[in-house]
Amino acid sequence: MSRYLKAIILFAVIGIGFWIIQQIFVTERPFSVQDITIEKQIEQRTLDHLLAEDLSLSTSIFINQLSEQLHRWSEQDFSDQTLFQKFKDELSEHPHYQSFAIIEDGKPTITSGSLKNIDVDKLTHKHQKNLYSDPYKVNDNYYMLIGERLSDDRIVIGEANLSFIKEYMQDLASVADTNGSFFVSGNNPDVKWETTEDLPEDLRSETIPELGWQIYVHSDRNENEMEREYIEHQAVIKFRDNETASIWFSDNPDINIIENKNPLFLIESKQEETIELINRLRDDRQLAIVEPNYTLSKQVSMPVASVKPLESVKPNDEFFQPYQWNLNQIEVEQGWNIANGEQVTIAIIDTGVDPKHADLEGKLVHGYNALDDSDNFADTHGHGTHVAGIAAALTNNVTGIAGVSWESFIIPIKVLNDKGEGSSYEVAKGIYWAVDHGADVINMSLGDYHSSDLLYDAVRYAYEQDVVLIAASGNDNVQDPMYPARYPEVLTVAAVNEERNRAFFSNFGDHIDVAAPGEHIPSTFPNNHYVVMSGTSMASPHVAGLAALIRSNNPSLKNDDIYRIITSTATDLGIDGFDPYYGFGEIDVLSALRAAHEQ
Repeated sequence: MSRYLKAIILFAVIGIGFWIIQQIFVTERPFSVQDITIEKQIEQRTLDHLLAEDLSLSTSIFINQLSEQLHRWSEQDFSDQTLFQKFKDELSEHPHYQSFAIIEDGKPTITSGSLKNIDVDKLTHKHQKNLYSDPYKVNDNYYMLIGERLSDDRIVIGEANLSFIKEYMQDLASVADTNGSFFVSGNNPDVKWETTEDLPEDLRSETIPELGWQIYVHSDRNENEMEREYIEHQAVIKFRDNETASIWFSDNPDINIIENKNPLFLIESKQEETIELINRLRDDRQLAIVEPNYTLSKQVSMPVASVKPLESVKPNDEFFQPYQWNLNQIEVEQGWNIANGEQVTIAIIDTGVDPKHADLEGKLVHGYNALDDSDNFADTHGHGTHVAGIAAALTNNVTGIAGVSWESFIIPIKVLNDKGEGSSYEVAKGIYWAVDHGADVINMSLGDYHSSDLLYDAVRYAYEQDVVLIAASGNDNVQDPMYPARYPEVLTVAAVNEERNRAFFSNFGDHIDVAAPGEHIPSTFPNNHYVVMSGTSMASPHVAGLAALIRSNNPSLKNDDIYRIITSTATDLGIDGFDPYYGFGEIDVLSALRAAHEQ
């Protein structure tokens, strides 16, 4: 698999070519995989440009974080030795800043950190109140200076390590400074450019406004590449009677048990390929389900007695006002007067969640790793952390972003690995675990184009336990339904942009229920970072957050009631009434909460 596809975190389920559409086990014909080509609907250049925009916004957030931190330090009273020592300790623990200085009359009066010689002449670029240098290299690491001229004409300077930018982008894009020199470049030798003069013709770039840097996305994905649709030599079986399992395995000694969740088993045959194994077992009357282990991939109060206008709630999170257009668009600021999501738990079934992120820590309850049956749900990919932040990040805590559902708890469930890949068996296990451990809402920003009896069994179990199920529609600009989004018990979410137009990548069809913002969405990322991503993966947790707000406002409502409220109060987009691109329209938090209160 290409390195670009590994980093699918920025826009989830990108179009991948060949997929299984449906497997039917009730006929007499042998099992066979029907490889149906999904017509490629999106030019790679268009996807690359979307990714470049996301990377540019992510870099802007990173630089603004550093600039604001520098400004806060500049306001401290360094004459107080206790405060100065506290500042030095904070600087030494900062993940990006290496050193700090205040320059007066061309000379440093206060210095701290590893670098003693900070050159003011390097601050050659200005954006608003901030000054920036070009990136420079020291011992194989890139750094830059960030400065600010204070009101008394002193200059405060910090030296920042750019390792996060390099690590985050190097397999996705190359970044050139204002001189046209590349200081971030991927590992692919075909795209390891030295300067912008080495670029192929017509390659589009995106500019980072604060710095003037140019980002060039270099997708190296093989357009004819075919994804595995199931894990070879494996199958998933479910017994009609769990007491028959031990005898059955004794009668089938050639089959190995990979995992025992009686009556559900993940099995393996070293001698038979998956199709042969399925054909042999599908007529066994002791088995209720026999199917391949399909692969899936990822796709971030106060009651109101009348409908009088409400004050907007403006949280103080640093990125809310400048970057989170998405929350204003769905009327969440007024809705927060009615509900904040307390006493409701959202399960994020994904790549896990970073348990130490400052904007999520304290929101996470017990979690589960379906990959190894442990409680280690740490996110080594980033997708799940981003999704969790959209749904329910800590809000009004000064730091970072605001989440849709302020007070909701998060159950982190890891079903996808560090490549963002998993299987139908693991996702089903995650759903069962979430339901059995108190999930009120389940978000699934993942999926694939084949139906699975096993996965549907888990979805039905959750639905029958009154859990609200939300899923992303997919990002291939096709009408082919993804699963689990296609199942009728699941609310399916398409994506719109800031103009309330359908996002160009968003899948469509009669199974779409509602739409939500899905382009250029800022949210949490591992190691206390914040990045911008696009995809229906980002649209889905907006709706999961809304479902949690509704449930906290009126706990008596059943899942079907919540589905009805969300769809009936959505803002109609496109043609009048329901349509395959927006479903019933874009979610409206305020209208939905008013309707919930009146039930």
